[in-house]
Amino acid sequence: MSIEVTMRHSDVRIETLKQYAEERMAKLKEKFPKVTKVSIVIDVDVKKHMYMAEVVANRLGEVAVGAKEFSESAKSVIDTAAARAERQLLRMRVKRRKGTVRKQRAASEKN
Repeated sequence: MSIEVTMRHSDVRIETLKQYAEERMAKLKEKFPKVTKVSIVIDVDVKKHMYMAEVVANRLGEVAVGAKEFSESAKSVIDTAAARAERQLLRMRVKRRKGTVRKQRAASEKN
């Protein structure tokens, strides 16, 4: 799985935030092995002192998740966006499993 971290409008603490974001996104790999690529964009609004994080996860060639969060703390915005992405991936996994079970049941009832 490839992890891409992009920082916009900031030169402050870039390396520590990038490292923290990569560690947090690596947890997605452990929970969801079919995720092939995760990109996270961290944007800083200096005037309002707000951070924005957007997480996009690609799962087997399709865009699976897009999560966007705003907060005053950089680490909390990364954690919140990652948690939202995890919930969305879990929801997608459950829906796919239910769909395959329904198809199998429908096929077995006809025979």
